[in-house]
Formats: sequence, C-alpha cells, structure tokens
Amino acid sequence: MRNGRSAQVGSKLRNVLSRGTSRVARLRPGAQVSGDARVPGVVEEFSRGTVAGWISVPADAPPVRVDLHIGTLLAASTYATNDDSRNSGQSIRSFSFRVREIWPWVKKGTRITVRVNGQPLPIHGHGMYLNPPRNGRRSVKELAAKFDEGYLLTRTGKVALSKRLDTEWQARVMDLYARTRRIVADEFGHDVFFVYGTLLGAVRDGGFMGHDEDFDAAFLSKYTDGGDAAAELQDVALALIRHGLDVECKVAALHIHDPESHQRIELFHTYFDDEGRIRFPFGIAGTGTFTTDDWKGTREIGFAGGTGLVPVAAEKLVAHLYGDDWRSPKPGFTWKLDRTDAARDGHLTREQRTKVYWANFYNKTQYTSGSTFFEFVNAWDGIPDNIIDIGCGDGRDSCAFGAAGRTVLGVDQSPVGIEHASAHAAEIGLDDKVSFRTCDVADVDDLGRAMDQITEAAHGPVAFYMRFFLHAIPEDVQRGLMKAIDTHARPGDYLVAEFRTDKDEAKAKVHTKHYRRFQNAEEFRDSLGLHYNFEVLHFEEGTGLSPYKGEDPVLTRVVARR
Repeated sequence: MRNGRSAQVGSKLRNVLSRGTSRVARLRPGAQVSGDARVPGVVEEFSRGTVAGWISVPADAPPVRVDLHIGTLLAASTYATNDDSRNSGQSIRSFSFRVREIWPWVKKGTRITVRVNGQPLPIHGHGMYLNPPRNGRRSVKELAAKFDEGYLLTRTGKVALSKRLDTEWQARVMDLYARTRRIVADEFGHDVFFVYGTLLGAVRDGGFMGHDEDFDAAFLSKYTDGGDAAAELQDVALALIRHGLDVECKVAALHIHDPESHQRIELFHTYFDDEGRIRFPFGIAGTGTFTTDDWKGTREIGFAGGTGLVPVAAEKLVAHLYGDDWRSPKPGFTWKLDRTDAARDGHLTREQRTKVYWANFYNKTQYTSGSTFFEFVNAWDGIPDNIIDIGCGDGRDSCAFGAAGRTVLGVDQSPVGIEHASAHAAEIGLDDKVSFRTCDVADVDDLGRAMDQITEAAHGPVAFYMRFFLHAIPEDVQRGLMKAIDTHARPGDYLVAEFRTDKDEAKAKVHTKHYRRFQNAEEFRDSLGLHYNFEVLHFEEGTGLSPYKGEDPVLTRVVARR
C-alpha cells in the first residue's frame, strides 16, 4: 500500500469523474467486471514511451485485463491488479504499457485505444482514442504480420521475437548464467539460482516469459546485515571482472555482460536478516513473508535447453516477490509502481559502485602512450624527477613518466588497475623506475604512508600529480587528500592537476556511468595559496586540452610549487 499515491489517485478519481467521465457508469459493490460493463478509469499518460492509467472496480473484483489496441490490432495486454486505495468498497488499480517502438508502424489516422471489457478508456488530453502525430515508415498490417510470426511488444516497449521462441538468445544467456554460476560457486560457495522474472517464467510457464527481456539470477549471501551483504556483492563483481566478464554495478544488482556474445544477465543479492526474514535490496511486489524456515535450498531443473537452479520452495518465493496473484500474467508490470518493499540497507554505496566501475574500466581499457596532460607536465621546465601519481588507474601516465626517465610511485584504490599497471611496467622494462601500490585516498593514514614512501626515497623535490582525479572523488575526500599533501609537501615540491570544472557539467560525456563532481576552477586555484602555501605558476581553464572520441571537456590545468 502506497499511502501518498493512494491519496493522489483517489483525488484524481473524484476529479476526473466529476469533469466528465462520470458518464462511465460506476460498478456497484460486488458487481462482476465482465460482459459489456463500462469500468470507470482514465489513461493519465500516453507518451512516446509509456501508457499509464488506472481503473476503479469493486474491492473484491478479480484481476482486470487491460488491452492496448492499435487500430483493430490487439498489441498488448496486462492486468490492473495492484490495489492503490479503497474508497466506499471501490479499489483503484493502476496499469501501464511500454510503447516506445510502436510509432514506426502507425499512421496519423490510426486510432490507438486502451480498453477494458472491449470499451475504450478516456485518454487525458485526447478523448477516447489517440491519433499519432506523424506517419511511421511501416503499417499496422505489417506489424500484425510480425505478431503472426511470434513477435510481440516486450515489457520495455520493443517489438521483438518472443523470448519463448528466440532459441539463440536463450542459448547465449544460459551459457552466461552457467559461467557466472561456476565462478560464484567456486570463489564464494554460493548457489546462483533463478529469481524475479526468470523464476516466475520457470514456475508458471515452464520456460522464459515471452515479453521479458531480462535473465534474472541471485545468490543468498552468508551475511545477515545488509551492509555486509552489499560488500559481498561488490566482491562478487570484482571476481567476475577478474574472470573476464564486463560488469556494471547498480545499487541492488550487477549487470553482467559477455564481451564476446554481447549478452547480459542480472545478478541480485538477497539475505536473511537477524529475524530470519528474507530481504531483497532490489525489492519485492508482494506483502507476505518468507523466512529461514521456508528456505529448503535449491534444486536443479531442465530449462531452455540447459539446466539451472531454482529454490525448492519456488512457488512460495514467487508469491513473496510478486504477490498472491502471481499466476495472472502482467506484461505491463513495472517495479516503479508495483514495488511494495526494498531492503535499502543492502544497497551498494556510491564508493562501492565506483570501485567496481573503475575495476571494470581498467580491465578492458589499455593505453599505449601518455595523456596530453602528461605531455604538458613532462615538458614543463623544473618539474621534479620524482612523481607520485595519485589516482594512477592503469598506470598510463606513470609509465609514460618512467619512460621519460623519472621515478614514479603510482597509487590507486583499484586492485585491477594496479595489477594491470604493474604488469605493463614490467612488460616494457620499467619496473625499476615505476612502482605501484593499492591505496584508497580516503584512507588518509595509508595515503600518508604512500607519500612517505616517495618523499623519503627521493633525492630532490617531488611532484604530486593528479590527472582526471579531483573530479572523481567526493569533496570530503579531496579535503583529506589536500591536507595530506600539505602535511608532506616540502619547499620546492610541485602540485600539478587536471580536472573537469563546473563549466563542463552540462556537456555530453562519452563515459556516463561513473561518479563526477564538478568544482569551480578559480576557487581551487585560490585555495592553493590561501590554505596550502603553494604558488600557482600556471592556470588555465577551457576546452581543447584533452579531446576524446568527439568529447572536448572543459578542464582546468594547474601547476603550483611550494
């Protein structure tokens, strides 16, 4: 029950009925939703991506089917089953469809309707039907032919071959599932079992659901604390990356890609809390409970030409995930509306997601030369021969400085980045000039030890080098970093940095899935003299400094000396 939305929807029901949909007869409590009975409701949203609305039926009415018609073609169906409010024996139930790929198949004269019991619902701003604003390249007749071939409108609004028929897709995801299952079992001792839509399809339909585009799997964490379970999911992600998989980390799941097959599956974590209740950080759409007493382990089943694991108590877990009406197909189901609970204490933190991002980035990205900032700094007259490369990543610029004859210590929080950097330095014969160590700059004590390592060994001044790093850490981490530099810097030492500024925030980015913090360039420059006793020798802000794949970011370059 979502109380805020319930009140909002109830208010909309009263307002819409009073503005004209009152001609749609109300059902009496206990009346059957069948035949040609008109059901009060409205389509509140009909955008290029989403159709969403609600109906009002008696509180004890069974699930109500809602159909999307394109002309005379039945394009998709769903069920309005989630109960948002009850008023005088009436239940207000919402529904939604995703429709982003229907537009190439329709013309301006095509009437698109949303129907209950064969009767159209009013569409806000359009009347009883919607006419497309422009002509698509194809026709409804062609779309009907595609549907006859086994294509359908998926849960995300694509026109695609039913996953029940797409055996090539099934084989690819089952292979990726089997690979993921082996890694997690070997390194963590956990079973990886079907969950969410994949489990629902296995239990209810005996295979994949036709409209579902995802493959969902999960493991049961050994921890009872959400934070510990999240940390374990991070460790699982890092292990999968080490085994060559491409992993994107979300707050409650891993998106696992096979670089060769270009296929993806999702891996969720779940755990039993201290009270013995199963908890899903991604969430559930049911209201019942599932406890340690209900968990009977997993069992192997044949599935889509392969095998997989499902919970022994699969039906009870499905009811927990989707509600007691899980047997009713709901192609328009959306977690945004239907989620009833989520174990948010099991969500991964920004720092954990960032760690996985950079491990994944360094595992699949290789550079053979230094950056443009390296070239700029290396050519600067007076730059010390001893460099500490803070946030060195895969050692790109560290190795470039080493090849130029300088002594370098590279530090980074990513073990994968450091592993690649060390291997590359050894491969090109620079391991006598360049060394690396794993160090999280948020750990100021460990950072201090790394700085001691370079300053105590250096014969002469040191340069604290930071490229594309300051905008990748939170403000409090930057304060700790600058304090550490202030503590360890000696007269003649340099600070050199290149970072994105607040003028770059609105510009398009090639890499969009990692944390960035944009700061004022002038304020940073002024702080070097006011707070850290550095004299600024060079300062510039602008574009043209580091173009990359069509992106030309607004950057600041600073060279300062104590």
